[in-house]
Amino acid sequence: MRYGIYVKERLGQLLFVSGVMVTAEIFLLTVRANLVVSIYTALCFYGVYFLISWAEFWRKKIYFHNIRESLGGLDKKYLLPEMLGYPKNQEERLLKEIIEDLGKSMTDHVSCYKTAEKEYKEYIELWIHEVKTPIAAGKLMVENHRTEVAAELEEELEKIENYTEQALFYARSAHVEKDYLIRAVSLKELVTEAVKHNKRALIAKGAGIEMEGLDTLVYSDEKWLAFILNQILSNSIKYSDKKSLRLSFKGNAERERICLIIGDNGRGIKSSDLDRVFEKGFTGTRGKQAAQATGLGLYLCKKLCRRLGHGIEIASTEGEGCQVTLIFPKGSYAAVGIGRKSLQK
Repeated sequence: MRYGIYVKERLGQLLFVSGVMVTAEIFLLTVRANLVVSIYTALCFYGVYFLISWAEFWRKKIYFHNIRESLGGLDKKYLLPEMLGYPKNQEERLLKEIIEDLGKSMTDHVSCYKTAEKEYKEYIELWIHEVKTPIAAGKLMVENHRTEVAAELEEELEKIENYTEQALFYARSAHVEKDYLIRAVSLKELVTEAVKHNKRALIAKGAGIEMEGLDTLVYSDEKWLAFILNQILSNSIKYSDKKSLRLSFKGNAERERICLIIGDNGRGIKSSDLDRVFEKGFTGTRGKQAAQATGLGLYLCKKLCRRLGHGIEIASTEGEGCQVTLIFPKGSYAAVGIGRKSLQK
C-alpha cells in the first residue's frame, strides 16, 4: 500500500475538508481576523486531516501486511480466517466473515467433487472386476477350441486384459498408500513372472532374454512393482520393429541403492521426446505411428515409483534401443530423482 494512492482514492474526503476550510476562511474574513489566524486555521484543518488519514493508513497497511504474511506461511490457504484473530473493528469483522463464507463455499464444492470422484473410482474398479469374468471365460473357450483364429482371438483378449489392468491401476494410483504392502521382493522372481506374463508376445517377436545379477532382494510392493515391469516390457514389445527382439535385465547393487536396468534393441526414442516421455498422454513421434498407444504406461510407472519411494530413469538412442532403470534405495524410502539421460554410442 502507498499513502499517495490511499489519499487519491479518498479524494472526496479531501475535497470536503477543503470545503469546510474555505468556509471557515470566509467567516474569518467577515470578522476581519488576522492573516496569521487564517493561515493557522488552514494548517490545522489540513494537519488534522492528514494526521488522521496517515494513522488510519498505517493501521490498515499493517493489518493487510499481517494477512499476507499469514497467507504466505500457510500450506492450506483456506485456513486463513483462523489466523486473522479477533477483529478490532466492524470493517475487519466484515472482511473476516466474507473470507469465512468464501472458504465454506469452496470446501462444500471440493467435498462434492471428492464424493463424485470416489463414486466414479468405485464404479470403475467394480466394472473392471466384472469385465474380467467374461475375459477369463473367453480365454477358456479359446483354450478348448484351438484354431488359427482362436490363437489370434486369444492375443486380442490378452490385450483387453492388459488395458483393463492398466485402467484399474490408474484408478488406484492416487491412493497407493492405502493398497500396498512393502516387503522383501526377489528381482529374479519378479522379472521371471513378467516375462511369463508376456510370453506370447515375446515369442511372436522371437525375443531373446538375458538376465544378469538378479539374485538380490529389494523392498517394494510386489503387485505394484509387477505392474510397472509389465508396462515397461509392453512398451519394449510394442515399439520393436525387429523380428529378433533382444531384452536384457541387469541388477546392479551400489552403496546406497539397487538398480534394475531393463534394455532392448527396439526403435528407441527421439532425443526431443525424452524429456516428455513421463507426461500423461504423451505418445511422441513413435506413439503416433501406433494406434494402440495411450501415453499412460510410463506416466503410471513414474507416478507409482514416486508413491513407492523408487526412482525411474530412461535413456535412449533413436534406432538403437531404449534403457529403463528402476532405482530402489537401501535402508530408507528417501525421495529418488526421476529423470532421463542419453545413451553413449
